[in-house]
Amino acid sequence: APVLAAAGGRGPAGGAGQVLHGGGACANSGNRWFDKTLQFIVGGDGTCGVVYDPAVIDGAVVAEMVDHALEY
Repeated sequence: APVLAAAGGRGPAGGAGQVLHGGGACANSGNRWFDKTLQFIVGGDGTCGVVYDPAVIDGAVVAEMVDHALEY
């Protein structure tokens, strides 16, 4: 499986942190809405991901939506 890394050297762990919490208060956490059911995150470097609340929406539904979005 390919490993994604940005030009600055951020690997999978940095990308996961960027998607989950935005990198902290001094970075992109100000544009994360943790009280929302579903968030699509797209970074300027091509990092993309989805954060969702599993108590409200089923994971299979989210996976199907993401597959559809990535296909088109």
